[in-house]
Amino acid sequence: MIAIKRSFLDELEPIIYWDSSFAIAVFLDTELYHDECEKFRQRLNAEGVLSVVGDFVYDEAAFFLIRKFLEAEGKRTKQHWRDVKRTQPNFINTIMSTVKRVKDELNDTALWIPSSENVKEKVFQLMQSYSILPTDAFHLAVALSHGVTAFATLDADFLKVDGITVYTCLP
Repeated sequence: MIAIKRSFLDELEPIIYWDSSFAIAVFLDTELYHDECEKFRQRLNAEGVLSVVGDFVYDEAAFFLIRKFLEAEGKRTKQHWRDVKRTQPNFINTIMSTVKRVKDELNDTALWIPSSENVKEKVFQLMQSYSILPTDAFHLAVALSHGVTAFATLDADFLKVDGITVYTCLP
């Protein structure tokens, strides 16, 4: 059995975990599927669904933003993004207002759920059982440890996992 795939128009579960791909698309209007994800976020809010996130959502969203800005600067200066970080050690500080804005918007929209010690083993079980990446497994393990089985994502790998419901706008 695989995950139950639902569109953003289907019946809603009472609690939905946002993975990083969905959260990034919601808060960055330059992202593919931004409009669809933002409309779904508004629907979740209007219908009283509890949106939740774990630690990795904050980490991955911050890394995504920082790398995006570093790549833009690298393109401008004809450098690799890692070289920009190395040669301009204060560069990240110049974009922290944007990173903090996204963090604050996430805090205003979703409830943070903590990871626990037992999540580590579940991560490795999920990786092995479904051939998924560690970060995907971590999102799943954190949510499942809190009894959350519904996910909003733009990551098709979540569809491999038994016993969960996946809300996505992917074809």
